[in-house]
Amino acid sequence: MYKWNRSLGEVNGVIRTNFKKKKKKLTENYYRDRETDAYIIPIWLDSYDDVFDDWDPSPFKMRDIEDEFLDFLWDSVEDIPKREDIIFEFFIPAALKNVQKEQILVSALMHHFDYMEIRNEKKLQKERLEAAKYFALGILFFIIAYMGPFKADTLAVRIMEDGLFVGGWVFMWETFSNLFIESREFNEERHIIRRFMKAKVRFVEKREPLV
Repeated sequence: MYKWNRSLGEVNGVIRTNFKKKKKKLTENYYRDRETDAYIIPIWLDSYDDVFDDWDPSPFKMRDIEDEFLDFLWDSVEDIPKREDIIFEFFIPAALKNVQKEQILVSALMHHFDYMEIRNEKKLQKERLEAAKYFALGILFFIIAYMGPFKADTLAVRIMEDGLFVGGWVFMWETFSNLFIESREFNEERHIIRRFMKAKVRFVEKREPLV
């Protein structure tokens, strides 16, 4: 009994330590807005072009968003607790500050977030359709196996019937996997995308952020 309590204490100690590390990471990498108490994700730019794909030759207002920039936003949003509001704060050199480009950048981000949500919804629908297909196949395999349409009682027939049962359970597992494992990942992805869409965006002249 003492050993169990000791182990539980060690586990609790690890949980408290991990929580402290995560909280420390939050306070080190992000800071809160004084008015709304939302977490601010600081984004330091040398120019507005930093947000866009370097290889895209399109005009500024039609360019694609840089993948590495989106990865940075994604990782940052994942760091912040789900119930907390977020502000994307872009720091831009004062000499380059341009309201029109800022409006274009915000519009490009919102359009990309919309595209991400649509793509996520299509993936989720595909998983649900596949789950329905696997479920139907599993039921079909079980019905055939239970009905026992094979008249002969030979080793080959018994193997075939057992194979139908096994196949039915495999399809049922695929149904479970699609509905409760893979779909869960897409739901979590959708939640992050919606946090992107809900986040406020603001631009300030480049300076050291206030803590």
